[in-house]
Amino acid sequence: MRASAVWLALLCLLPVPAGAVGPDPSSSMLPPAETRMLVLRGDPARPVNLKVRLFLPPGAGPFPLVVWNHGSDGRGADQDMHNVGTHYGTYYFLARGYAVAHPLLRGYGGSGGRIQVSGCDMESLGRQDAHDIAAVIAQLEQQPQISGQRVLVAGGSFGGWNTLAVGALNDPHVAALVNFYGGVRTSNCSASDTALVSGARDFGRVTRIPSLWLYGDNDRLFPRATWQAMYTAYRAEGGPAELVPFGAFMSNAHKLLSYPQGIAVVSPRLDGFLSRLGLPTRVLYPQYMPSSQPRRTQFAAVDDVAAVPYLSEQGREAYRAFLSRPFPRAAVLAPGGVLASANGGFDPLARALAICQRYSRQCQPYAVDGDVVWKAAALPKQAHLRSRTVPAPARP
Repeated sequence: MRASAVWLALLCLLPVPAGAVGPDPSSSMLPPAETRMLVLRGDPARPVNLKVRLFLPPGAGPFPLVVWNHGSDGRGADQDMHNVGTHYGTYYFLARGYAVAHPLLRGYGGSGGRIQVSGCDMESLGRQDAHDIAAVIAQLEQQPQISGQRVLVAGGSFGGWNTLAVGALNDPHVAALVNFYGGVRTSNCSASDTALVSGARDFGRVTRIPSLWLYGDNDRLFPRATWQAMYTAYRAEGGPAELVPFGAFMSNAHKLLSYPQGIAVVSPRLDGFLSRLGLPTRVLYPQYMPSSQPRRTQFAAVDDVAAVPYLSEQGREAYRAFLSRPFPRAAVLAPGGVLASANGGFDPLARALAICQRYSRQCQPYAVDGDVVWKAAALPKQAHLRSRTVPAPARP
């Protein structure tokens, strides 16, 4: 997650100390109730020790288990994976009372061995990883806080491909598969799209575990034609699967789980899929879910600085600074010239609202990422008041 930045534009008469700051960005994502780093055995046919990061929700358990398979940027053992699991997919499941395990594949984050890539044989690559993941599942089921009766296996990108490979093993303890934009790209394969379709066909021929596939139209790694062909081939061979083609998402659908807006895309589809299988979907711990994202309005363009209500020229300079910040980001306004903004981290909208509410009870979201979400009806009379800027401290 990126660090946050906070800007405040405040009415001069408010007793606010210069340099007022928001929460520490390192604490913007609520930690799980408990985190463990386990060392478990991989595929017994190819002995190796694998690190497994286990996140637990509040309570004593036993908790239903999700095994989440990570992606890769191609660097293998060069990745320390210290942030594995800190995405909205993990937190979707923590909120619903699942334990979430993140096995680190061979060569990743201190796990032993190396994954073996042989040209364009994507199916073999997935099957090797699947045997390691299956071995991890068998050992996690022995943990006293884990209920291993109906395990859910999920993952994104490379982890989504490995999830499909796990399904081909038809482990009787695995109840469902969730594939977020799964696939593989390797430098030594010039026909990876063809290999992915062929591998998906072979997985579908033997898999009998139900799966949910989520893909977007503007995925920069796997274009629509590729994932549509993969899904069609998988289904044609009898693989039980449902496809969620969620369209375009921000600038890259492959980053769906990196932004709080992705939860609005994921939750209703995934809730429905799990519910049909009798798996838990009720939110038990809402603190692990980001704020509901308000809808875009037609009040103004996000970069129309002159249209922003309440602010003096100094406040507008603070808003211009907000526009230079990367997503995710949110700006909140209140009468009297109050502007609070935050970017990065788990829930910038919640942080910006919390900061604003220190100075006003009339805080309203104005902009989220690239959209204005302001409701003009909220605008009171005499909105434009003199304000001053209280800058954020230098970023570490």
